[in-house]
Amino acid sequence: MSLLDAVSNSTSGLSAQAFALNNISGNIANSATAGFKSTETHFADLLAETEAGSQAAGGVSLSTRSSLQLQGTVASTGVSTNLAISGEGYFIVKPNTGSANAPSFGGQTGYTRRGDFAADANGYLVNGAGYYLFAGPSASTPIQVATGSSAPTTLAVSSAGALTATHADGSTTSLGTMTLAQFDGPENLAPLDGGTYLATDRSGPPAYGFAGASVTAGAVEQSNASLSDQFAKMIETQQAYSANTKVLNAANEMLQDVITMYV
Repeated sequence: MSLLDAVSNSTSGLSAQAFALNNISGNIANSATAGFKSTETHFADLLAETEAGSQAAGGVSLSTRSSLQLQGTVASTGVSTNLAISGEGYFIVKPNTGSANAPSFGGQTGYTRRGDFAADANGYLVNGAGYYLFAGPSASTPIQVATGSSAPTTLAVSSAGALTATHADGSTTSLGTMTLAQFDGPENLAPLDGGTYLATDRSGPPAYGFAGASVTAGAVEQSNASLSDQFAKMIETQQAYSANTKVLNAANEMLQDVITMYV
């Protein structure tokens, strides 16, 4: 390997490790965010083109993927409008593209596991990332509950998706039937923001139903980012970054020596 190869490869490694550290820091920052799916960084060797059949290392390439299929722990919150999915599937959500007084929901349809829903001023269920919960793909408005003194004390979701609110006086109100979106290739969903994803050609179109999944009210799925695991990865990545720095510094010193010899 030439000195220029050492410089190129160590620079590639520094860039890759810096990118990995950025993903790890995001995972740590969202370790307490409901429904958050950690982002993993994958590395692959790049092979440089050479002559006579010999093959030299050509740096590193990287890719990222959200761990969408790794479920977080379902934890009770005591908040009646919170919802958690056990099994495969995503809530169907949309952003409010209008205002608080005149909401509009003509934006892109998203899919999320973030179920920390609460009623807004209109009684629409919206999660902590600002996405509104829809019962199904053909619904024109979000799921709506009563507010104030008539707000539900509990919600219940049947295995068929029937959503029922129970009030303080014991009376119940049917809120309709909700469904989940499920994908053949969920690992290929495209990240949007706030733990929300969009369907892609590789994920396939959504199928609607429960197909073995269930929804629990008064609970949320916690982040699947383990702090201990992420800190261990951070230490490993920092060490790799430091090693690439040493290689770059050594190559730089050797290049300076070579330049000095000819000056």
